[in-house]
Amino acid sequence: MPTLTFWIDVDNTLLNNDAAKQSMDEVLRTDVGPILTQRFWNLYEQVRRERDVVDIPLTLQRWREQTSPNELDEPTYQHILSVFENFPFFQYLYPQTLETLQYLSTLGTTVIVSDGDMIFQAEKIFNSNLADAVEGRVLLYIHKQEHIDEIIHLYPADHYIAIDDKPQILADMQERLESQITTVFVRQGKYATAPLPTGFTPSITVDHIAALQGYTKEQFTQS
Repeated sequence: MPTLTFWIDVDNTLLNNDAAKQSMDEVLRTDVGPILTQRFWNLYEQVRRERDVVDIPLTLQRWREQTSPNELDEPTYQHILSVFENFPFFQYLYPQTLETLQYLSTLGTTVIVSDGDMIFQAEKIFNSNLADAVEGRVLLYIHKQEHIDEIIHLYPADHYIAIDDKPQILADMQERLESQITTVFVRQGKYATAPLPTGFTPSITVDHIAALQGYTKEQFTQS
């Protein structure tokens, strides 16, 4: 039986990031009002376009720099900073997420391979107990599909299973590894109903991360 390594995404795959973002928006609106809240999200999108990845620390920094003390005093800013740094991401894990990771670990090596900034994204993963669930095997990249050789070098196996909510990332990995990888599209979050990339069909499609507990090792290797 071949050895397996699972490459598992985080946002909207293991954790309902859309719901977490909505909760953050509610906190901002309550504490600083709609104008500063909208400014924050405008900067959030600006940073994402520039870096092609969500970067909360940089967004907060620019928000502070572009907001006068009269609009946002330092104690309030520090409070918002604390809210983000201590956000209860564990409350936003999809049902059966930790149980699913435990099940997959009985079939192969589980590795979290996530996109995002190196500070906030790492805190999110550790504070939500996801890092513990994969025994600390966590890799963070801006574009993880550009680091396939590095990931393989760190966690080699006979066959790889990429689990993600973004079809384009799965398509890129499929193109690179062909029969050596099984792509698993988890239809959660904003990409759930998006068109698939031209010519790409995921090996496995599920509507909930918990559904993967019903798949055998043999099914995961039939890419």
